[in-house]
Amino acid sequence: MKRAPTPPSLRYSWHVPAALILAMWASILSTDLYTPSLPDLDRVFATTDRAVKLTMSVNFLGYALGPLLVGPLADHFGRRRVLAVGMALFTMLSLGCAVAPDIGTLIVLRGFQGASGSVASVLCVVLIRDLFRGPEAVKILSLYGATIGIAPAIGPLLGGAIHVWAGWWANFVLLGILGGIAAVMVWRLIPEGGGGAPINLLLSLRRCRRLLRNTVFLRFALAIGATFAGLFAYITVGPYLFIERFGVATEDYGFYYGASVVAYIVGATAANRLADRVSAYGLTKIGAVFGVAGAMVFVGITLAETLTAVSMLAAMSVFSLGLGILFAAAPVLMFASVPKALGATAGVLFSIGQSAGAALGAGSVALLYDDRPETLAVVMFGFAAFAAGLVFAGPVVQGDDEGG
Repeated sequence: MKRAPTPPSLRYSWHVPAALILAMWASILSTDLYTPSLPDLDRVFATTDRAVKLTMSVNFLGYALGPLLVGPLADHFGRRRVLAVGMALFTMLSLGCAVAPDIGTLIVLRGFQGASGSVASVLCVVLIRDLFRGPEAVKILSLYGATIGIAPAIGPLLGGAIHVWAGWWANFVLLGILGGIAAVMVWRLIPEGGGGAPINLLLSLRRCRRLLRNTVFLRFALAIGATFAGLFAYITVGPYLFIERFGVATEDYGFYYGASVVAYIVGATAANRLADRVSAYGLTKIGAVFGVAGAMVFVGITLAETLTAVSMLAAMSVFSLGLGILFAAAPVLMFASVPKALGATAGVLFSIGQSAGAALGAGSVALLYDDRPETLAVVMFGFAAFAAGLVFAGPVVQGDDEGG
């Protein structure tokens, strides 16, 4: 398949990375922007906590299933077209969420919103790699990674302020505006890349089946998915604990959530600094240990009845620190076990695994959470222990460079 040449005027232009970063920001913000509104939606829709939490887990499920079609469609129709159409659908679905008449409609729309948002998570980095080369690609990828890394921390803080100022629905209006601007920018400013390949779902399924027989790949993919499950169990229930149990103001919840994001960034930075002295497998084990330790502290303080906003934040900071280390190192081991010809398929499965883990974590607390923090603590400890068990399960074997 031929790559679209990079136009000379594109190489130093700001608008291409700006369009892709905006698309990814809209996609990421859709997962946590409205979390400060979750406790209030029970009253708005006259429904239960469990139904409201399903708006989170179903969104992640859509985010997990979307990439299965994004890759083949992008290869056939072209990456720019698929990304632009995906963001246009994201815009309409976000605005639909803002005017949802009941909780059932909101749950369904959130599922499709997640599927449309997954288009950006699959294609943005691919387009940057298509359109830029050498040092310029490194600069733009670094800028892309740094800016989208801020989004999860800003989301709840911004969402809480919007909730107080205008209401829960305004968060979805903002997502619709961001998605609409991104769709127009992608369509008008980004040159087409790829396209023309036949849609071959059978080949995609064969590659997926081959990867799922790769025990090293599967082991670390499941470990990453399990840690995501623990994280998003906390993200789903956290607003209820901080806002309803501890009396934190809705507009201030983002500061508590942001502290965990800072701990995650510290862990990722530490992994980067230690990479020359500690192996990727060693860092993965360290991250898994911190994850279990944070979950154990959470269990301990809930059983001892010493749970406060500060003590829970401390436990989650240890947990998030471990996640930052594990997420920086485990993918290296996972992709090292994969033949080069299967790299793209492995990337799609990796994205699916993270989203599926998030859906599992959010879904588990939606079904099990009974207003007791002990339930969340045990769920998080279970996922962290499962991930650590996989990490310590056996040696790491490098893959080969076979064809796909």
